[in-house]
Amino acid sequence: MTDELARVSIEGLKRLQSAAEDFARPEVVRITEAVIEQLRSRSAIGIFGDVAARHMWDEYCWILREGPFDDVSVWCGESFGSLSGNWDETLRAFVSDEVEKLPEYALIFLSAHAFCEDSDNDENEFLGGVYVDGIVNIVIEEINERASRRKLDLIGPHRAAVIGYEIEGSGMVWSALSGRNQAMEVISSHVGAMIDSDADLSALAAELVAAFIDAANEEAEDTFLAEFIAHFDNDIRFLLLEKDVLPALEDMRAALIERLDG
Repeated sequence: MTDELARVSIEGLKRLQSAAEDFARPEVVRITEAVIEQLRSRSAIGIFGDVAARHMWDEYCWILREGPFDDVSVWCGESFGSLSGNWDETLRAFVSDEVEKLPEYALIFLSAHAFCEDSDNDENEFLGGVYVDGIVNIVIEEINERASRRKLDLIGPHRAAVIGYEIEGSGMVWSALSGRNQAMEVISSHVGAMIDSDADLSALAAELVAAFIDAANEEAEDTFLAEFIAHFDNDIRFLLLEKDVLPALEDMRAALIERLDG
């Protein structure tokens, strides 16, 4: 039995390469998002005590932006390599695991794209082959591009001062306290809760309401409103919490997190 060779014209080859490119671009984005989601799902290691990293994705982005951190870490006399180097290896492992899940046709198309992007290779020579390292490198480039665009000041050591420039307040209580320069003073000590979607906002909300009640009492001093506020204090606090402050804080937090993760 003789071997059969498939003959492909130059135009057919170009169309095949174009199809590979059309497939590869959104697939690289999909793999990138899958890896980032994995990093977001894992708790922060706690490498930097003054950085409020919520998960491994925050930590990786901080290291990428502020690094490289090439100091060799030593524990119990054993060397564990540089911090930046270890994180590079960790990310590569995450990406490699995701790439290994791909079916063969996806690997072939992505490899064609990777060969094309690698100036040291001739993509025509390797059409139909699998270039795993090249695929992994392209995904890592995409991840690093996304990481470099993030605004990380809200998790940095100066986050208490930065939040005032990032937050857009809303609600009656916020408006009143902002006019007295109190809103930011209160919220600056609760940055952690404002960038954590699962954090309890009740302590922050109660503090804002208390500041509002104190301000109201100052304004109402020696008037019948002071007696009214004192008589219905608990009811007023409850209404302010449930109808104004907590909903406003939820909206503010959602906007902050979107800006931080964008």
